[in-house]
Amino acid sequence: MTSAREPETLAERQGRLLRRIQHLAGEKLRVDVAGPAMFADSGGTESPEQVWQQRLDHLETERVEAERDALLAGVDRGWIDDARELGSRSITAADRAVVRQHPDRATGIQEFYIEMLEVDVWHLERMAGLDAARTDRIGTGRWSFDDNPDAQRQFYTNMFRHHQRITVLAAAAQITSIEGEQLWGASVEGIRRMQTAAIAHLGEAALAQEWNSYARPDPMLRVPPYVPQDPMTGTPTAPTLVVPPSPRKMLIDANAALRTQFVETALHRAEPVDLAAEGIAITTFVDAALADDGELVWEPDNDPPPGRVREGAERTPEL
Repeated sequence: MTSAREPETLAERQGRLLRRIQHLAGEKLRVDVAGPAMFADSGGTESPEQVWQQRLDHLETERVEAERDALLAGVDRGWIDDARELGSRSITAADRAVVRQHPDRATGIQEFYIEMLEVDVWHLERMAGLDAARTDRIGTGRWSFDDNPDAQRQFYTNMFRHHQRITVLAAAAQITSIEGEQLWGASVEGIRRMQTAAIAHLGEAALAQEWNSYARPDPMLRVPPYVPQDPMTGTPTAPTLVVPPSPRKMLIDANAALRTQFVETALHRAEPVDLAAEGIAITTFVDAALADDGELVWEPDNDPPPGRVREGAERTPEL
């Protein structure tokens, strides 16, 4: 005699819907890249181009429906956007091995926690790199835009928000210290250097626009609605095994990566470079802005509960 299956919880339903959005976005990318040739042997009366386009349209319709269902289930629009983006990137296991070590999990929900965690890690690293580059240009007189202290504070607030979500997702996925090192430790130094080099080549307007996109209030929840949490307090119930680097540490690492970039540039051009002057502006600014780097403390979230959808929430408003 089989036991009755327990009803699906709200968190499980939200996670399942987000995984479906991710899957459909990834499948559409796969079909799009393959092109009509993948249907050359379909044997039907329609041409491969027609079958291919119909498949793309069907996947797009299914994804839109899945996103609608997720919104009705109370999933924050920002998480839906991240799930779609994650699928659109279609990061395979082989790709991850080259870029960042991806811990394997036996359960689909924990695998999804890790994938969403990687999105927040990417955003946090990107923010640190952008701020390091911007601060250096301000300190060395290569910045013509206004320096808005309120925007700077909001930028750092958003960094802490990403850090909180990473911490929650790491606990839900039961990330170990070894796995944490693979995700955000010294082993990803190469990734930071590549990102630093890319940011260093941004024009002033492009750098300002991307930095400003992270300097607006972030409407997303500190605690993703689909992770296990106490129904009374909203506090995550999964034990924390490892904590990611603080935003301050991420900024220091970005500063170091930028200084390394300066060294490499100096070696490739036979010109003297004052590395201390180039980098000191970043260190001074970070120390002043992040003087208090206390422990992570759970505070009540003013966002609506998981069962309600925030109206008009946008992830990163454009300029």
